[in-house]
Amino acid sequence: MGYASRSGRARTSAKNPQAFAICDRCAIWYNHVNLRWQYDWAGASLVNKRILVCSTCYDEPQQQLRAIIIPADPMPIINPRVEPYAWDEVDRRQVSGNNTVNTQTGIPIQQGDTRVTTIDGDIPDQTRVTQQTGEAPYGTNQKPGTDPNAVTYRDITNVTNNGIGIIRVTVSVTSGFITGQKVIINDVVGVTAANGKWTITVINPSQFDLQNSSFTGAYVSGGYVINNPSLPYGFDEVPKTGPL
Repeated sequence: MGYASRSGRARTSAKNPQAFAICDRCAIWYNHVNLRWQYDWAGASLVNKRILVCSTCYDEPQQQLRAIIIPADPMPIINPRVEPYAWDEVDRRQVSGNNTVNTQTGIPIQQGDTRVTTIDGDIPDQTRVTQQTGEAPYGTNQKPGTDPNAVTYRDITNVTNNGIGIIRVTVSVTSGFITGQKVIINDVVGVTAANGKWTITVINPSQFDLQNSSFTGAYVSGGYVINNPSLPYGFDEVPKTGPL
């Protein structure tokens, strides 16, 4: 018949007696000195699980339980030059050659003239465009197109019924406007139906009609008209100029 030691894998020595103990996992007897503590990762350090196990039952610490230690950021340098992300989002054009015309807008651009356009989607009133129609550098003009050489902006002096229910607009002079041209009208008080985007029909040197319009109300004051080519490319409203 076979023989199995009652002391398992522990060894008895009369010259060097050692205590017996059982493995906390497999429950087999070993000499206590041959058992070892089970460790495992917990965060950034190894933690004693307080389990004494034999070499067969010992589990290597699980690396996936180990925290990832990110090294410290490098020391900042003096006088750095970082990427100007906000400036990169600005539509910027500078003319270095002779006087030219922007092909997208039809606006004359003088040699060396820097044109910057920014669009604020959250606060539309903060939209800015510099030197939209020849405004001097650093100007604070709030109405585009008032440069003496720009013929696209006119103050409105009256808004009336043309006799058949169409809105007729009176300005100082209609030179620079042509029949079929698209314009934008803003700030008219009284005949608010005139405000918006229109195609015009020039009637005489000081009046034009808004095609397919319908006159309502009574003119009180204010208003200006500007033709679409004076708008920066991609704009559907007249932006303000000058510093914020």
